[in-house]
Amino acid sequence: MSARPPADRQSVETLAGELDRAIDEHVALMLALYRSIAIKAPAQNEVVSESGHLLCGFGSWHEATRKDPLVDQPAFRGLMELHKKLHDHMRWLGARAYKDPRVPPAEIDAINAKLTGFIGQARRLQSAFRHAISDLDPLTGVRNRQAMLAEVGRERERALRTRRPCAIALGDLDHFKKINDTYGHGAGDAVLAAAAQLYVAHLRPYDLLYRYGGEEFLFCLPNVDAEGATQALDRLRAALEALPIALGDGRSVNVTTSFGVATVDAGESLERSIEKADAALYEAKSGGRNRVGVWRPRT
Repeated sequence: MSARPPADRQSVETLAGELDRAIDEHVALMLALYRSIAIKAPAQNEVVSESGHLLCGFGSWHEATRKDPLVDQPAFRGLMELHKKLHDHMRWLGARAYKDPRVPPAEIDAINAKLTGFIGQARRLQSAFRHAISDLDPLTGVRNRQAMLAEVGRERERALRTRRPCAIALGDLDHFKKINDTYGHGAGDAVLAAAAQLYVAHLRPYDLLYRYGGEEFLFCLPNVDAEGATQALDRLRAALEALPIALGDGRSVNVTTSFGVATVDAGESLERSIEKADAALYEAKSGGRNRVGVWRPRT
């Protein structure tokens, strides 16, 4: 996952619910159209209006939320194109069907195909969004360790194939147990969430970030060598150190973090790169914390 702010579970479930309602609504609109055809009565406004795709509940919801990052993406825009085509066909058929003695079966088949296409795309989007959040850490909103190996593995292969540098880093919050012991585990959760948000805000859009476990995060930084990664992570370190993290009841705390950096090298597995980053992190912790350590071969 990129370092863009991720979708939270509640937002995705809300969107999935809207897609469910959209399907039910358009099945109901189609049944109303069929009734109009059967009894030769004018169809309702959402069917025959030129703005029907905006008047229906789903269209109104989309107009209000279309700039939301979850909605403003190609797959959803594709769904809305199908939505408008469905309404255009409903309007055309609804405007004439109650007047014609007999509607050709081919017209019914054609509009049924559009409804089926709309429903199918809506279901695919639901599935894709729910699959995406299954790999999210619910506390911090970043990818979890389960998603990490495959995604970072692909980035590693790309780096080796293109012969471009790539850095792996581990970041670990300093004295995190003391925060839990002093302020409670709720405060610890707030610190983890705030740290993740800060990391996301300061990383590049194509950097990868994961909650590796506990208070530890893994970073994959494409197209930078150890020196560039060290500079980037030191900026993260300084930004987090300067950030007062609100704990509630007017309380706040400042925290620091230590990082370990290693580069992805040909002939070594991803697991080995992570081991090297972990060794560099250990050196940073041993050297006083709140610093960036870089793995170097032992001589």
